[in-house]
Amino acid sequence: MDLIKLGEIFGPVRGNMYTIEWEKRGLPHAHILIWLVNNICSNDTDNVISAELPDPSVDRDLYNMIKVHMIHGPCGHGFRRDLPCVKDNRICTKRYPRQFISETQTDTDGYPLYRRRRPEDGDTTATVRNYEIDNRWVIPYSPILISTFDAHINAEFCASVHCIKYVCKYINKGSDTASFGLHNDNTRDEVLQSQVGRYISSSEAFWRIFGFPIHDRHPPIQRLDIHLENGQRVYYTPTTAQNIVQAPRQTTLTAFFRLCESDDLAKTLIYSEIPSYYTWNKKRWIRRTIGRRVEGAEGIRWNDCLGRVYTVPPNQHECFYLRILLHEVQGPTSFEDLRKFGNRVWPTYREACMARGLLEDDTRWEATLAEIAASYSARRLRKIFGKIIHFCSVVNALNLWLKFRNSLSEDFLHQAQVRLPEIQLDYCDEFYNRALIDIEDRLILIGGKYLQSYGLPQTERTNNEQISTLILQETSYDVDSLTSYINEMMPKLLPEQLFAYHHRFQTCWWNFLP
Repeated sequence: MDLIKLGEIFGPVRGNMYTIEWEKRGLPHAHILIWLVNNICSNDTDNVISAELPDPSVDRDLYNMIKVHMIHGPCGHGFRRDLPCVKDNRICTKRYPRQFISETQTDTDGYPLYRRRRPEDGDTTATVRNYEIDNRWVIPYSPILISTFDAHINAEFCASVHCIKYVCKYINKGSDTASFGLHNDNTRDEVLQSQVGRYISSSEAFWRIFGFPIHDRHPPIQRLDIHLENGQRVYYTPTTAQNIVQAPRQTTLTAFFRLCESDDLAKTLIYSEIPSYYTWNKKRWIRRTIGRRVEGAEGIRWNDCLGRVYTVPPNQHECFYLRILLHEVQGPTSFEDLRKFGNRVWPTYREACMARGLLEDDTRWEATLAEIAASYSARRLRKIFGKIIHFCSVVNALNLWLKFRNSLSEDFLHQAQVRLPEIQLDYCDEFYNRALIDIEDRLILIGGKYLQSYGLPQTERTNNEQISTLILQETSYDVDSLTSYINEMMPKLLPEQLFAYHHRFQTCWWNFLP
């Protein structure tokens, strides 16, 4: 990390994230994601990352390192078939060998297709594990990192938010777990089973005992509270309830209002910019004393800490519009002050947003979906999309669908690519139709309407899909099997669990009666 951040071998670094993991054999490896201040141009990609064998007459040491560390397989048909990556005894699940390509291009999933020239064009070949291989088997690498560390270091250029999202998920996925044992059917302890499932190798134990860093990220992030007036969460006991009602705790939002009443700098900032100039001490914001000096401002320090306001779903209407205003209004002193515009105080946050021209079209919903698409799965995105077009004032739902249909059907494409790794698949009407069916099923449950009611394309369902799949699931239970399961598990419930079960059962039963 020092070589990348302090040495700036790829240029000035804006941010980074990494985590250390251990393979089941106990060997550590790192997953690192780097954000650069200056973007790498497409013409410079080949100078930073290569997927070709280097010329041995120019750099014999690097050529030997690549042969040892950065050659995949060779595996599959005509090569070794006993490797873990080989499927059906002939296909490599990692999509090797890759295709020859004369110039680096960007694939539909956001990953570059690196230049891999043919041997006939004068490029280099090598003999690895008694097989003659060419550039199709080279794993992308950074020449400067391989030359420095002489180890396996796979380098990829993240050309779009899709691959950045994948890397972030992979970095934060957590450790693998596994457990086994013999027990009686009546002595299963799920809590104990979860605890014993975590295994730690000797190398990881050594790493943790000596306090070596396991993960890190930069710049730091300050999470910012968002709530309606007097809507913050409080914790109390019967003896402290009176005092808390009279003087509720300060949140980052209420403290921001108080800061803007007396601090001239805060009056020029929006809510998310505050952590760059102030630190939060659990009760109030305090001006930073350490950091970079701000030119032309005596005594003001600046830090690259990011302020992130908690996400609010659109169906929480007023809180959602409050969040919009906090990203637009500088230096508000109260909740009422946020609603001020045009010499009047608007009764709701939505009306205040409309007065400021923030809700004239679907721009806000496009920004919402773009933010969710960058952080969550396609299934979660479809759920939010259905709620937006049903509960929110969307001007043109069809335009929203056309703009985000690739993100909404991303998981269906990925599932097909996993099943058919030998075929180059892309988004098509079949994947879009499956996404529309899933959205329509959700809309039927929450509103009882079909896609045509919202101006969206009609789905093409097969005979088995004429009825909503969610409704089919709810009406296709095996009653006898469930009854047997309840009779078996009821005696195992704790008294508190049994009370909760009876309470919920009685509530549902009385709600069902006319």
